Amino acid sequence: MNKKITVDVLMFIAIIVEFLSLPIIIHEIVGIGLIFLIALHINYNKRYFKAIRKGKYNLKRTFELIVNLGLLVSLLITIISGIFTSQKSFKGKKIGKYDIKHIHKSSSIISLVFLALHLGVTHKKLLRELKKGKKKPNKKETKNEIKKETKIENK
Repeated sequence: MNKKITVDVLMFIAIIVEFLSLPIIIHEIVGIGLIFLIALHINYNKRYFKAIRKGKYNLKRTFELIVNLGLLVSLLITIISGIFTSQKSFKGKKIGKYDIKHIHKSSSIISLVFLALHLGVTHKKLLRELKKGKKKPNKKETKNEIKKETKIENK
């Protein structure tokens, strides 16, 4: 299994573990690990971010962008609120009418919804990666793959 798929699988497992009733210390350790996995996932998919301004946007591509940005924003809110709730100095602090723990729980549920949508729009790419089982694509294959995806998205 290549690194990208391994990170995706570990990230998925970590997210499931985060929703189990475990001691808070385990929740925080897994959460910190999840931050690193998310950073790796974004790094492995940096071509996507470079291609955001390129090409035409049809309904499908626009929906994918909204889902991905929604996931990114909701995860950032979850991470930031999680950091605040894990610190003793911020314990019990409120933002407006809302307790930070409430924001953390709500944003994590919203992240889960966006994750499901993200998996729904990217599942074909993931299945293709799994079927190929390739270790690392060469530059020519990668360029051809991007051209194919861009042509499909522009139709």
